[in-house]
Amino acid sequence: MMNGVRASIDLGSNSILLLIAEVSNGVFKEIEKDAEVTALGKELDKNKEFIQESMDATFSVLKSYAERCDKHGVKREEIVATATEAARTAKNARAYFDKVEKELGIKVKIITSEAEAYFSSKGILFDTNFESEVITIMDIGGASTELINVNTKNFQILSSISMPIGAVRSTQWLKDSLFVQNLQKVFLDFRMQLDKFQTKELYCVAGTVTSLGNMHLERKEFIEDDVHGLKMKVEDIDKLFKNYASTTPEAFLEEFPFLGKRSQSILGGLHLVYHLIHRLMTKELTISTYGLRYGTILEGSIKEEYLSKNT
Repeated sequence: MMNGVRASIDLGSNSILLLIAEVSNGVFKEIEKDAEVTALGKELDKNKEFIQESMDATFSVLKSYAERCDKHGVKREEIVATATEAARTAKNARAYFDKVEKELGIKVKIITSEAEAYFSSKGILFDTNFESEVITIMDIGGASTELINVNTKNFQILSSISMPIGAVRSTQWLKDSLFVQNLQKVFLDFRMQLDKFQTKELYCVAGTVTSLGNMHLERKEFIEDDVHGLKMKVEDIDKLFKNYASTTPEAFLEEFPFLGKRSQSILGGLHLVYHLIHRLMTKELTISTYGLRYGTILEGSIKEEYLSKNT
């Protein structure tokens, strides 16, 4: 991809994110960005495939995003569109994305968990100066959570893991009264790896933690500039958990209208963040609104080595 106006789309298990930006001669200028919750990974554990409701919602959002890219002169075949854990799992993912390419002209590439860690790290390191040479990043999606140790000086991924837990999955587990046993199983399966990511300070990306940050600020509307770079103590998460651990989607939406459709999955996300930070012995979280879509737009293309076998 040449310098100039670029676009990236991150098809997550819960939300679909758009970024259009000018990238040229070392200059990065945001033009337009958006995020829509379509719950592509909804009921994935039960059905092992995307459900029609989520596919229809995702297709509608992708159509809108494609038209917005058209207005900025970005060719649809040059949009860097990636899909993550839900697409790696769903049996009908490839057929669905073939339909998307045929009808919308967007080629969606399913990337590996290692690629997800790479691009999320590239995004979070983009505009932040770090005192520590090595930091730990947590990226909670709808169906998976990535933990990444990265060298901030030379951008080297030192280690990463991808666990099959996310806000959408956790919310479903809570509904089915399976959260505790499923979380314990994941923690047991990854017990040795998790110890390597124990850290006092954790850098967090993606919609779950940015939403919790905005809730901590007691905002009705999402104000990105206030959330980006926000630091939260473990006690702040504990307070949110104490106050909202049994809250319904309707009550979340009434108190925090900015959540929109995310009100359906924020409960699972809150439970997951609470248990993860205590498992990692974290004392402070730093939130970044940058993430995978920033990493892919900066990269400009997806190398073959980053593609999942499900592509």
